Amino acid sequence: METLDTVQKHELPPTNQKRMVAFINHFIVSTVTFLNKFASDCETRFVNYEQKIQNLEASLMIVEAKLASIDVLKQQSGNTAAIEGNKQNDINPSTSVKVEATETKLAEENESQPDVATNTSATERDPKYEPYFKMLHVGVPLGAVKNKIAAEGLDPGYIDQFL
Repeated sequence: METLDTVQKHELPPTNQKRMVAFINHFIVSTVTFLNKFASDCETRFVNYEQKIQNLEASLMIVEAKLASIDVLKQQSGNTAAIEGNKQNDINPSTSVKVEATETKLAEENESQPDVATNTSATERDPKYEPYFKMLHVGVPLGAVKNKIAAEGLDPGYIDQFL
């Protein structure tokens, strides 16, 4: 056998074109198949991550609403009885009934006070309801948002004006 250096390239027979086309086609098909599978896998991963991020955003909105409601409760009541009740609840579990009674009294006081929201025009949103609009925007179901609004002592029918 001769080495490649000693072979005269012009004396070699030409490559069969059909065979060359078959090799090129096989290479192209296998490469495109690989790229399609890779793109599909990446797309499914992105969709899964996007769903996880949306769930986290919804949970974050709910937690933010809970934290905001605690601050609103402190500002509206101007009373430290709820805070003291929570401290007593941590110390002695038998006082949980007193804490619940205090919280229900605060909720009744909030309901008995006329809401500023009922007096505003339909184009103006009450800032107290802004976290709930954000929750709806993120994708939290309307029923869950209305339950949350009612639990906070606000009017759940207010949000219907803007839907």
